[in-house]
Amino acid sequence: MCVLFASCDDKNFSDGLDGVGDRICFGVSSEEASEARTRSVSDFVLRSADSADSLCVTAEVTEGICEKATRGASVSLSSFYDQFHVLAYWKKSGTLVEQQFYMDDDAVKRNGVWSCANAYYWPGGGHTLQFYAWAPTDAGLVAPKHPTESKSLSYRVPAEAPQQKDLVVASTAEIAGNSKQAVPLTFQHVCTAVRFAVGGQMQPGVIKSVALKGVKYQGSYDMAGRKWTLDAATTDFVQTLNLPTTGTEVAGDAITPVEGTFMMLPQQLPADTRVEVVFTTKEGVDRMLTALIGSTEWRMATTLTYKLSISPEFELDFVTQPQTQDAHYEICPITIRCDARLASKGGWTLTSNDPQNVTFVEQGKFVSPDLEAMVKTGYWLDGYNGTSTLTSTTTGDVSVYVFLRENATESDRKITLSLSPAKGSQEAKTFSFSQYCPAWNNGIGVERIQDADNQWGFSWDRNSKITYNLGRGLNSVLASLYIKLFVNYPYVTSNWGGVFSDFKITIHLGKIGSLVTATDVNNGNKNTWDLYTFNGLNDVFALIVEIESWGGIPDKALPVNPDGFAARSCALKNKYHVRQETNAGNTVYHPVLNRADLVWYLPSKNEAPLMRDNLTGDYWTSTGITKPGTTAWKYTVGGSASEENRKTMLHIRAVRARP
Repeated sequence: MCVLFASCDDKNFSDGLDGVGDRICFGVSSEEASEARTRSVSDFVLRSADSADSLCVTAEVTEGICEKATRGASVSLSSFYDQFHVLAYWKKSGTLVEQQFYMDDDAVKRNGVWSCANAYYWPGGGHTLQFYAWAPTDAGLVAPKHPTESKSLSYRVPAEAPQQKDLVVASTAEIAGNSKQAVPLTFQHVCTAVRFAVGGQMQPGVIKSVALKGVKYQGSYDMAGRKWTLDAATTDFVQTLNLPTTGTEVAGDAITPVEGTFMMLPQQLPADTRVEVVFTTKEGVDRMLTALIGSTEWRMATTLTYKLSISPEFELDFVTQPQTQDAHYEICPITIRCDARLASKGGWTLTSNDPQNVTFVEQGKFVSPDLEAMVKTGYWLDGYNGTSTLTSTTTGDVSVYVFLRENATESDRKITLSLSPAKGSQEAKTFSFSQYCPAWNNGIGVERIQDADNQWGFSWDRNSKITYNLGRGLNSVLASLYIKLFVNYPYVTSNWGGVFSDFKITIHLGKIGSLVTATDVNNGNKNTWDLYTFNGLNDVFALIVEIESWGGIPDKALPVNPDGFAARSCALKNKYHVRQETNAGNTVYHPVLNRADLVWYLPSKNEAPLMRDNLTGDYWTSTGITKPGTTAWKYTVGGSASEENRKTMLHIRAVRARP
């Protein structure tokens, strides 16, 4: 920014100025600074003392002081101060006049030119003048009192940012006292402007304050040498903002207002200098985040912008999330993602708003792989359904089983899962979903989400069987022990010729036996229990789960597996217990459905019409028919009942009685 001091003649200024030919007055040029250049200089991480969260900071330097609209912040030719102070050192015949300055006065803009209230004239030949000028005049700069003192201005930065001014200083070489020519003075910014702006990401909350801690704040500026000499003492500069953030801010948006730009002294920052930000989360939790910025340089006549990105220093979020769930006992697999940096900080914690009804187990953390195989199949295992608070240091994509207890109330259950670092106060990632209540009618409640169609079952022909091949490895040895020690059903056989032969297990479905129970037209609960427990059929399915978890390969795909009968699909909507069985030092786990825990069941012929929801088409009832031919009763929405072949694929809905 250039300001020209010029001798004025009648041609230039003609109104109200006496003796203008010899009087020293000033004109401001229209010359502007060159285009600013910006470069990124460094990155910092601000970290909270009590949180694993961080706030990333990028420092950018812009050549020149950025112009602001508010006077007293930063200035340019278009927004220059109303006055500036001028000192003129005076020499006669090459000898400094020590008694006084030739000029020690303020220049004020009047009628488009700058002049002093007192008239100063060019002293003539044999004299020289050297000019020093600065602005603003009310900044607190302390000038020398006599020409013999140093050509330095003492300065102390005011505590409050709005009072900190953009200091500009100009000087000339010695000028002949009779030159009467335009005297160019180039005003230079002598401070460093420090401001804060939005970086790449901002979280919802409030930026309460920003602070520069441990900064040198006083010293002297040598106008001749154009450099600062600073005292060693340091202080803090704090600015209260209370600036709300939404998370939608754009990179570069200002955080500090224009009048809040810090005007600091250029310096090599002390090693312990730091930036401090107080941020309040949307939950109202204050977090103080601090980063060392020491040993970096604040250069004179530049603008330093600290761009803040309030974001976690690690990734922690839901990858997959449960959708609306049904009213019965449910297991919802979800996936969360946590990067490795969080493991050393205590890991992550998963909770819910309903700890009585929602619990968690991390995949692979069951006491036995057998239990996890059962859970994957759909067994809701009471006592092995985890805890209401799950904390883990596992990183990457982590699978978690969410266990929901039944919702047998009159209204849907609202569930919110919360995922956060195990240590610290970073706001949690949340996800909300609903668990339906039953559709109640006349004391009967029906599940709300339609299952896949299935057979009624119990219609395998005499020669129906399936064989699993487990090969020759360790799993075949384990399977052989399991069959020998724990399986005692005549329709399950095995064949193993030793370590050089494949181990095979055959389930003879045709030998399970003919069904002669489950004929009650009014009590679907009893029918379901009779079907579920018939001749150990459920244990056979548990065996199939074990075999498949060991890697057993079936020789065929059955039209429907033993598990695929209608009553069993309803029984699986209840909670199960676990029975441990040990033999010859080997322990296995079995899912057990207690009679008292069978509350969700396949309705009987006369109960099915009580189902009231979005039902359409034909539904199986639990009432079988024992006359020749494998048939059972179906219910057609609208009120009719008729016989149907048990192999037919029909809809299934589980019901329960009102508690």
